[in-house]
Amino acid sequence: MSSAKKILPYDNTERQAALPEQPLSPFEVATFIEGMAAELRVMARSAKLDTLSYFLEMARIEASAQIEIIAERKLAT
Repeated sequence: MSSAKKILPYDNTERQAALPEQPLSPFEVATFIEGMAAELRVMARSAKLDTLSYFLEMARIEASAQIEIIAERKLAT
């Protein structure tokens, strides 16, 4: 149980220290998630973790869709 606390901060002080000084925009977060999901999918696929690979690809596709939605909103304004 104590090792889990080191991985996942539970008290507010530790959580605040883990956050970036300036919050990321939705576009930045979606872009980061898209890239990470793509990299993790390659790892899962190479390890023959087919179901995990599939779900990571779905996450990448959703992140990509959100990026497009955000970009279209910015162009419309």
